[in-house]
Amino acid sequence: MPFLAVYLSAVRGVSLTTIGAVYLVAGLLSLGSQLLGGRLTDSLGPKRVMLIGFVFSIASALVLSYLIGVSADTAFILLTYPVFNFLRGLSNPASFAIVANSEIRNLKTGLSLLSIAGNLGFAIGPALGGVLAQTFSYSSVFLLSAALPVITSLLTVQYVAGGRLAGYEEGAGRRTAALSWRKDRNLLIFLFLVMGGYLAIGYEIVPISVYVQRFFSFSSEQIGYLFATNGLVIVLLQLPLSSLFFRAKRLAYPLVGACLLAGLSFILAGVSSTFLEFEGVMVVLTLGEIFMTVPSQTVFTMFSGVRTRGTFQGYVAAASLGGRSFSPLVGLWTFQVFSALPSLGWYTAAVFTALLGVGFYVIAAPLQRDFHGLGNQFDGPGSAEGNSSSL
Repeated sequence: MPFLAVYLSAVRGVSLTTIGAVYLVAGLLSLGSQLLGGRLTDSLGPKRVMLIGFVFSIASALVLSYLIGVSADTAFILLTYPVFNFLRGLSNPASFAIVANSEIRNLKTGLSLLSIAGNLGFAIGPALGGVLAQTFSYSSVFLLSAALPVITSLLTVQYVAGGRLAGYEEGAGRRTAALSWRKDRNLLIFLFLVMGGYLAIGYEIVPISVYVQRFFSFSSEQIGYLFATNGLVIVLLQLPLSSLFFRAKRLAYPLVGACLLAGLSFILAGVSSTFLEFEGVMVVLTLGEIFMTVPSQTVFTMFSGVRTRGTFQGYVAAASLGGRSFSPLVGLWTFQVFSALPSLGWYTAAVFTALLGVGFYVIAAPLQRDFHGLGNQFDGPGSAEGNSSSL
């Protein structure tokens, strides 16, 4: 909910550090909700978990709309948002688990289409939200946020099968859900690197929106168009670029590319000041997101078994939301520290992202050995067929 941060900063005058801290707490709670949602998906089935999350999404958006509409005490809004963020995040692993449980040959297309669908909403929603905030009020933005889960709930009831996931084991065939440092060290290191990667990718939401509003006085409508650009780039390029991921020699290589693209976008942001320039920043950063999202989900899908799909998608969803949760705190804090020259905040992020890229490159070979050590023989990114000689 980037417009909540813009509202708190522009209308209520809340400091950037406070906003960042609230989003951090919300994200840490969301990290827990992803892990819980993944476990619930494996035990209750994805349909039930999705409906639970959608109900909480509707309730949280309506309450926030009311609080903003009546100009409720700022502290109450700040305390309420993290709780709601936890509850509405429960449904995320369920939808990905359904796709992850499909046949391996459909995995690339399925995960890509799911990403496209989410970002198509992210393209349309913020653009409409910016217009609503500019024309009516910030309260109306959250009314729109409440209406959409109503539609998705009805579609889920009608078209998603009930019960737990079932099917033949394809891929690693892993049965245990818990990860241990002794047995899964490389996968855990990869997971923490993914969290760092999403911290960088997360700059596309709260940090960039507050930055352009605070330092360059962008309107809510312009901010909405920036987010629309993000969604449209993913809609247009996600599927074509996904074919490149499955040609990589090693599972982690696409994420090295994600870090390079994100770092480049941060350097561009440091020298940008106009709307068109930040449109270019958003395009490059979105390309980094494309190289981060499906490849990281694919890795955890390939290490999971049919009875652990939800839990493993919960792991990667937790890393995603956990990393994105640190973005507001880190990004807004650096902008405030370097307020005399805020571009330094972008350059600091670029250095961090470059170090992440090195980390992904170093872990690529050990992670690949673990992958093949589980007996994986199907065609896919870094599959044993045709690539074992590179290890």
